[in-house]
Amino acid sequence: METTGQQFVQEYHGVTTLHPLGLVMALGCGLALVAVPRRYAIWPMIVMACFVAPAQRIVILGLDFNMLRVMVLWAWLRILGHEEWRAFRWQPLDSLLIAWAVVQTVNYTLLMGSSAAFVNRLGVSFDAVGMYFAFRCLLRNWDDYHTTVLGLAIVALPVMAAFIVEEMTSRNLFAFFGGVPEITREREGRLRCQGAFAHPILAGCFWAVVLPLIAARWWTHPAGRTLTVLSVLACLVIVVCCASSTPVGGVVAGLVGAAFFGLRRHMRTVRWATVLTLVGLHLVMNAPVWHLISRISAVGGSTGWHRYNIINQAINRVGEWWLLGTRNITHWHIWANDITNQYVAEAITGGIWKLGLLIAIIVLAFRATGQLLRMVEHDRPLLITTWAIGVSLFVHCTNFIGITYTGQIILVWYLSLAMAGSLRMSSQVQGRTVCPPRGVCPRHPLAIAGAGDRLGRSAPIHPSPR
Repeated sequence: METTGQQFVQEYHGVTTLHPLGLVMALGCGLALVAVPRRYAIWPMIVMACFVAPAQRIVILGLDFNMLRVMVLWAWLRILGHEEWRAFRWQPLDSLLIAWAVVQTVNYTLLMGSSAAFVNRLGVSFDAVGMYFAFRCLLRNWDDYHTTVLGLAIVALPVMAAFIVEEMTSRNLFAFFGGVPEITREREGRLRCQGAFAHPILAGCFWAVVLPLIAARWWTHPAGRTLTVLSVLACLVIVVCCASSTPVGGVVAGLVGAAFFGLRRHMRTVRWATVLTLVGLHLVMNAPVWHLISRISAVGGSTGWHRYNIINQAINRVGEWWLLGTRNITHWHIWANDITNQYVAEAITGGIWKLGLLIAIIVLAFRATGQLLRMVEHDRPLLITTWAIGVSLFVHCTNFIGITYTGQIILVWYLSLAMAGSLRMSSQVQGRTVCPPRGVCPRHPLAIAGAGDRLGRSAPIHPSPR
């Protein structure tokens, strides 16, 4: 086993580390973010996340600004300067995100009882609130969404090229930035490529999440299918080069999610069937049902038992962490105290309240996607695109079982939440009436959708009932 990306980059925290090329990219991407049309504004953030190593940072009065945080500042400079915040409409998901940020800051500060803990949690809250609400302001409609995914599809190609070079040479092209090893690490005779990302698993999970969004372009942009095929191939190549089970599990989760498209009207039944199956297995198995994780190994050297042990210890020791979290898990007998599980990490750093808020955020994001599905039922390309957003959220939930999000991958997490919230909200506030789903009365609220532009063409519109 080995350290996570968070542990690896820890040595760079609190120290200004800025390569001249990193400074040039920060200035160039920042100015581009401010200057380009809104639908392209997220592209510079994607470029920064994929090509600048995580150690690049500026420390001011003890406050740590890595390059993604710098890009968040550029984003808000643009939003305030262009007054793009005026189009923002509040929704419950926004409130939950704010509540999560407050709880995780207060609880961890009370738990650790130090100013350093408070500053650390302020940084995490800045990432969450700043990034999520920036995406909510910049991503308003389907045109913004499709342009953002196009950016991800284009960037995937040079990232794939860098990973292929690393696989062939065992040297990381981004090592000169710091924060990533110059010589690619190996496990069971396989190189674990990571590019500019904080860890190979995080790199693979990043592109496993993006894969469903890019794949959906096959139906929404027929003229760009060559790019779609190449970008999907790029995502898969990156996942293979990472040589980690968690990203492979994310790809499998995406395929499972895509396979359920035909059962989209029966997902309530699917969910209950899944829950009952897990409960049944738990009752008949000699070990708890989460022990199944220990048997999953997509690549050699996988640490499935370690991940099972994390969950098992957290469940068995709930009394230690439920209120505010826990300061010490040494006696949990977890290798190097390495919590490679987002759900458990939430619990031990903020108690049941922080974990509950994360689950509530996930539930509301899926609910927003479900509402959007009903709004665009009449439009198959948009229907497939919306389903892809839900599949991407599902991949996040799967990734959370095998890794703690840190570094660049938080960009696609908050982007996924913003996509679900913004597209649902934009469809409601436009006040249009589109052709309702089969069997839905035209006066039913589901008929008031405003699906927006469909690949540049207006959705069928009828007079709104008054």
